[in-house]
Amino acid sequence: MKGLITTCSECQTNTELREITVQFERKGIKAAMSGIPAMVCPRCGQEYVPSDIAGDVIDTVSRTIDATEALLKRTDHRRRELLQDHQGLAPERLELALASR
Repeated sequence: MKGLITTCSECQTNTELREITVQFERKGIKAAMSGIPAMVCPRCGQEYVPSDIAGDVIDTVSRTIDATEALLKRTDHRRRELLQDHQGLAPERLELALASR
């Protein structure tokens, strides 16, 4: 498996290829992306995402969070009106879940 970390740097155990979920939070917006291939240590749980995939994931999630922040700013006044009229709704809580399949 060329370019993959096959030995855990924390406990020296052989890693296994698995799909993982990575969670992000930035600008008050939470996002989770699942289905990311990574080498994972079965002993300590350390995760190693290949650098080319990690870069693409971070870029995609960053652009998505930026677009979400822009959406929240554009719709802020109307959202507040609606939430004020309907007590019990949680204002400014927005979570993204990104998954493949």
